[in-house]
Amino acid sequence: MTGNIVTAGSSTVFPLTQRMAERFKDEGYAGSITIDSIGTGAGFERFCKAGETDISNASRAIKSAEVENCRAIGREPVEFRVGTDALAVVVNPANTFVDTLTKAQLADIFSGKAKTWKDVNPDWPANPIKLFSPGSDSGTFDFFVEVVMDPAFEKKGKEAILNAPGIQLSENDNVLVQGVEGDPNAIGYFGYAYFIAEKDRLKAVKIEGVEPNDQTAESGTYPLARPLFIYSDATIMKEKPQVADFINFYLTYVNDEVLDVGYFPASQQAINVAKANWLAAMGMELALPEVDPGAVTGNIVTAGSSTVFPLTQRMAERFKDEGYAGSITIDSIGTGAGFERFCKAGETDISNASRAIKSAEVENCRAIGREPVEFRVGTDALAVVVNPANTFVDTLTKAQLADIFSGKAKTWKDVNPDWPANPIKLFSPGSDSGTFDFFVEVVMDPAFEKKGKEAILNAPGIQLSENDNVLVQGVEGDPNAIGYFGYAYFIAEKDRLKAVKIEGVEPNDQTAESGTYPLARPLFIYSDATIMKEKPQVADFINFYLTYVNDEVLDVGYFPASQQAINVAKLNWLGAMKP
Repeated sequence: MTGNIVTAGSSTVFPLTQRMAERFKDEGYAGSITIDSIGTGAGFERFCKAGETDISNASRAIKSAEVENCRAIGREPVEFRVGTDALAVVVNPANTFVDTLTKAQLADIFSGKAKTWKDVNPDWPANPIKLFSPGSDSGTFDFFVEVVMDPAFEKKGKEAILNAPGIQLSENDNVLVQGVEGDPNAIGYFGYAYFIAEKDRLKAVKIEGVEPNDQTAESGTYPLARPLFIYSDATIMKEKPQVADFINFYLTYVNDEVLDVGYFPASQQAINVAKANWLAAMGMELALPEVDPGAVTGNIVTAGSSTVFPLTQRMAERFKDEGYAGSITIDSIGTGAGFERFCKAGETDISNASRAIKSAEVENCRAIGREPVEFRVGTDALAVVVNPANTFVDTLTKAQLADIFSGKAKTWKDVNPDWPANPIKLFSPGSDSGTFDFFVEVVMDPAFEKKGKEAILNAPGIQLSENDNVLVQGVEGDPNAIGYFGYAYFIAEKDRLKAVKIEGVEPNDQTAESGTYPLARPLFIYSDATIMKEKPQVADFINFYLTYVNDEVLDVGYFPASQQAINVAKLNWLGAMKP
């Protein structure tokens, strides 16, 4: 491999990119890689404004204004997650009294509100505090401001820290290390890797009682952990294949190097997303090992979302049509109930879901020795429907929907004074349904301060059912009814129901795919690596599902997941099947 590569950006990501560049050269790359450590913000300036670099190193996600700068010069930034960092807050080893600090105390210290250590804690000495901080072009600075300073200063944390009396700012983390090392009353912060390199000469402070290490960073219990990224652009990657090859190499081997550099690995899911982003940028589709359904035996048990049910049913029918001789049980019981059977009872092999799994459900899975693996299979739009005899409702806002489904608006006239005073009849999926969860999250919670579930369940006279056909029949039978369910059910009954626009946007394949329709959502299936290895028919069916789902999904009434999302799912499959 030849050709030059130019990178610049985060001082935090610098040592990791440097390590990967060294390994790339050690394994035969003959070109040159320039890596400038200038801070995340300055790196995006060079990448998105000047257009001088091929890769931008970043210790925070790119901002919308930076994306717009990139687009103005014909670049579309592609994100690659490469690791996890923890910020280390450090003091001089001669400081024997500071062991732990809260985020509120850190905000007082780095704003200059606390001028002495005694101002922080009355039991500590009245020695004046000396402050050291990364400069404002640093992603480390941005992260510290966002997590520590902004909550204490009503989103004006940047001004608070920059105006702190006597603060020393530098984009060079070594300057900060030397500053804290040279003053017994100093305090500073920077990437954990820099602390590791200087740990014999500095003392790390616990934050909220939690020390920074690989376990606390990975688990998220340490309050100052953050993701690390590199960015490029598809056109650059295609015109300069050495850039694409280096990013491929980086993503393939970064987890072999990241701990030794002083950071923590990104999760396998995050790395898979990065690899899928690479494939999408290169216009490539990932192919899984070919499955011959005629050679597959053994039974498969699935349960969950009524919305995903018809898609899984279609894929099971095709699997059988192509030779599978076993049986596939598919129970339509709602997403929540499906996760109960998968994560608590351990009765199913695959869980169908119209929302992402919740942390409590993951913990339930882990309690029975299962680690859920996510596979995105499509995109749904919720359809809000009325009876065709309703000639006055054409579009509703989310706020109006919240009024209607809470019972706050009891008649149509309560929604709009120009509409008739007919009492509204409500139909909703039950609370075990992912459709219900999604509607609550997007429509009800914003209107009722996160108590949307209670608001809808307490609506007078509301009819709830896990069976979407019951909802269809209810709305169809009452000219003053309104309900909601998956778009596929509307398509099946579109001659007998009327879909309502939301915020003026109607549900269709274009608006769902573009995200302009406010009630679009992802569809998933979940399994577990142990199940997939012990029951190869499960792994083969999921492989088949991911390979052919985009041939079937539109006909079922849903919209395809992006190729990037399908590639992530395929990478998750490959990861689950590793020995």
